[in-house]
Amino acid sequence: MSILYSIPDDRETFKNPVVTLGSFDGVHMGHRRIFSTLLNIARQKSGDAIVITFANHPRKILTPKTPPKILTTAQEKLRAIKDCGINTIIMLNFTREMADMNAADFFNEIILKKLGVIDVVVGYDHAFGKNRQGTIDFLRELSKTRGFGVTRVEPKNISARPVSSTWIRTEIEDGNMDIAADLLGRNYTLQGSVVRGVGRGKKQLGFPTANILPDDPDKVIPKDGVYAVTLRINARERRQGMLNIGTNPTFANTERTIEVNIFGLDNDIYGSTIELEFFERVRDEIKFSSADELVAQLNRDRMRVLEVLGDKGRQ
Repeated sequence: MSILYSIPDDRETFKNPVVTLGSFDGVHMGHRRIFSTLLNIARQKSGDAIVITFANHPRKILTPKTPPKILTTAQEKLRAIKDCGINTIIMLNFTREMADMNAADFFNEIILKKLGVIDVVVGYDHAFGKNRQGTIDFLRELSKTRGFGVTRVEPKNISARPVSSTWIRTEIEDGNMDIAADLLGRNYTLQGSVVRGVGRGKKQLGFPTANILPDDPDKVIPKDGVYAVTLRINARERRQGMLNIGTNPTFANTERTIEVNIFGLDNDIYGSTIELEFFERVRDEIKFSSADELVAQLNRDRMRVLEVLGDKGRQ
């Protein structure tokens, strides 16, 4: 896979480039339909399929006071796009200068002048440039004089509703991980480092936990509760676990934490990188009357988590 972080100046870099452009946060089922169309057209025209996307979400520049939570970090996005069969990705930093460019200047200077594209593939609701002037109608009108093709990709509908990043964020924030997985085409993931907590899980409860500090503070965090998860430790060792997101109200805590009890692991992994893969939310976070009552529930949770992961064929 070729990953570039700027647009090449040499128009000979690519052969018959077929391009799609967008944020593609989540790389969800709708985005996959766009990439599939992109690959088909590139094959038909013996060209290179190119995805142009952004390392940062454009709305962080456009609406800095209300930026969205993201579904994929830059690295997660690259990996997910690659998994769709795309071999060339241009990942740009979305800047204020880009935000202020009108659609004609943006497309002419960045897409046509430097790449010399022969076809452009866009989603059904795609728009770019200042004030979102770069609509499908804009591209079709421009194509008449600039000699490139334009393909509009229809939405991917699930339950008669178009899949969107906004919809997925809502489902994750509501703890509906099964629905989110259907919309994404894969389970939601969250990566972070293991940091020190108060040590209560091991000392008082007999359920040692690893406290996870997310690598990217902008990532969507699922709703408070207990989850069935699998995880990778330092990108190698794979384990199952049960994870709690919340404030641990039984012990009158106020700080929201992410803690995972890793099955079959009891050694010190402080400083390790953990990638969590969410399967199902098994219950709400509950305030128990005693530590013993909490331990009894944790034992039931473990059995339920093992059942969920077993049903889903995850080791």
